[in-house]
Amino acid sequence: MESVSKRILDYAVLHKYVDKEQYEEYVYMMTLLLNIVVTDISLLLIGIAMHMVWECIVFWLIYKALRKYCGGFHFSTSFRCYLSTIIMCPIVLYIIKFVPISMVILALITSTATLVLLVLVPVEAVNKPLDKDETIVFGKVARILTAVAFIIFLLTALLNLYIIAKVMTLSIASVTVFVIAGKLHLEYLHKKSPKASV
Repeated sequence: MESVSKRILDYAVLHKYVDKEQYEEYVYMMTLLLNIVVTDISLLLIGIAMHMVWECIVFWLIYKALRKYCGGFHFSTSFRCYLSTIIMCPIVLYIIKFVPISMVILALITSTATLVLLVLVPVEAVNKPLDKDETIVFGKVARILTAVAFIIFLLTALLNLYIIAKVMTLSIASVTVFVIAGKLHLEYLHKKSPKASV
């Protein structure tokens, strides 16, 4: 993505659409934008292929909103991150469509995952550290979003909207997996090198 971004920006600089002094900033923003667009389009195509477009969209929106502020384990490259996402999404959609889970079990999973998030978040990553102010802000936003997601789950469960409740459960649970993995990874690094600041 960075290579593609640089080619686009080289053309833009050559034709004076972009100032050369802002080249690096534009490359960063373009790379970020392309990553988002490619990921979103890929997931939409997966949703279309599995005839689960709205389930895919709802899952991805809830997951992204929570993941952004809850934090957790992050892969070292954007390609690995992309790969993990396009592997995770069809697995989640398959579970939604084909794996029967009772509403009681969904409630237990969601409640447990929500509790874990409320206790642990935000969890920084080695390649995405948080300073003191970010930790406070991200923690507050993460807990608010987690509580909202849990309330939405409760409402869908009470209204017997089984599929939506299932999507909510798997969204929250998926974020929780990365948060726990991130916490364990930090603990491992701390034990391996106690003096190293992570």
